[in-house]
Amino acid sequence: MAKIIGATPRILFEGTTKKQFINERYVSFLIDSGFNVIMLTTKNPKIDEVLSLCDGFLITGGADVDPVHFNEQNIGLSKNCDADLDEIDKAVTLHAIKHKKPLLGICRGIQSINVFTGGSLHQDIGNTHSNVKNDHFITTFTNQVIDFKKETINCNSYHHQAIKDLAPDFQIIAKKDDIIEAIVHKKLPIIGIQWHPEVIPSTTESKIIFDCFKKLFK
Repeated sequence: MAKIIGATPRILFEGTTKKQFINERYVSFLIDSGFNVIMLTTKNPKIDEVLSLCDGFLITGGADVDPVHFNEQNIGLSKNCDADLDEIDKAVTLHAIKHKKPLLGICRGIQSINVFTGGSLHQDIGNTHSNVKNDHFITTFTNQVIDFKKETINCNSYHHQAIKDLAPDFQIIAKKDDIIEAIVHKKLPIIGIQWHPEVIPSTTESKIIFDCFKKLFK
């Protein structure tokens, strides 16, 4: 039986109507990897009952995490914060840790994982990492989870926030200059990626990430 991945939603507004959705790119790479996919929704009264149906999780990219979660004030640097999204990302992270279920975080996802396990964020690192479609070269480090096969890889970048203080029990596995680009948990099956591998699924590096996520279930 195919494993069930619970993917976190993101929010859009059409006029005053608030809608929850998942970008098709995330769904496609999960389905292509052999998973069944369900969209998790916000405000479920007993969210753990929903999360218990899932074998693993994907925390998707999206708007900024409210800095209140890492004991800072938002002075306008964190954009489009949504309490419901923070709550679902937190619930997924804590459930995955408690039950030792595989978890992959992409872009906002890596930031959520870091924040809700005790880390913090740079609220704004400027525009050097935003809207970079390619030629964003990062340095990888040896680790026990993902073997990128080479020390420097080319990816994209679509973020203006980044990990500042790394949460306990995590290891940095990729950086660009001083910016953390990927992390793994030292003991649990948790991966965080700052760039968007689902946008470039055919690249060797993206395939390595997806394959490593699948292996977390074995």
